[in-house]
Amino acid sequence: MAYRVLEVTLHSARDLKNVNFISRMEVYAVVTISGDPLTRQCTPSDPYGGRHPAWNATLRFTVPPTAAGAAGCLHVLLRAERSLGDRDIGEVIIPLAEILSGTGGPYDLGSRPPQFASYQVRKVHRSEPRGVLHLSYRLGPIISPQPPATVFAYPAPQFDPPPSPPYVPPPPEAYLRKPAPPSPPVAKPPPPTPPLAKPPPPTPPPPRAAGQVTALPPPAAAKADRHMATPSRAKADWQVGLPAKGKNLEFEMGLGAGLVGGAIGGMLASDMVSDAAVYDAGYRDGLADRGRAVY
Repeated sequence: MAYRVLEVTLHSARDLKNVNFISRMEVYAVVTISGDPLTRQCTPSDPYGGRHPAWNATLRFTVPPTAAGAAGCLHVLLRAERSLGDRDIGEVIIPLAEILSGTGGPYDLGSRPPQFASYQVRKVHRSEPRGVLHLSYRLGPIISPQPPATVFAYPAPQFDPPPSPPYVPPPPEAYLRKPAPPSPPVAKPPPPTPPLAKPPPPTPPPPRAAGQVTALPPPAAAKADRHMATPSRAKADWQVGLPAKGKNLEFEMGLGAGLVGGAIGGMLASDMVSDAAVYDAGYRDGLADRGRAVY
């Protein structure tokens, strides 16, 4: 709905009735359209004016666009601030038709310069004068509200899709079969490790003739499984370099050494027996000298 903005500027007031008998009055104004609390606006209070306050405050209201449909009034209420509760001083009632008529007629829809006026302040709901109020007002041009944005209900309207580009066949080279890329070489697995060869079975010794001494076999070779071979018994120094035919001499020398050792052992045993006989004879002689019986 179209409307107009009414700008009201409250300049000052003069010769107001003093409603405070002890302190100075701090006067402020409350302005409404026809007393509607939704349109209520206030000016700041003047702490130094007393009975002659000054505000120079501008208030803005919305009114119908023409005076023909303008009903109601501009209501200005002057009040005094107090610690025990504010108190009314007086009021001013200005019909809207009078304000619009001062702009050049009820059908003047253009913007006009501000109009200055002075109104008698009267006691609330009485005709008793309480001072004079100085103000000015100005009506702005008609303002049309913006149309609301169009909202589509579900489902949304269907729009034709944009035309697709024409089909262009691919060039003949695209149909040629391209050679497949060479596959990477496959690494060959390492050859299997051959199993370890088993050692040959031991060769049985040849038959030995009577009185022949068999020589010790050579040391066995080291096995492949990291085990050390058992070393063979080393030959004596006197056996190194003997010919194969002199092996019977080894047996004869061993036999002679055994006979010599037995003779020496027999001699030691006979000496020990003779020593024991001598000790026994001496022991018996000692007992006989003491007069004891000898068994």
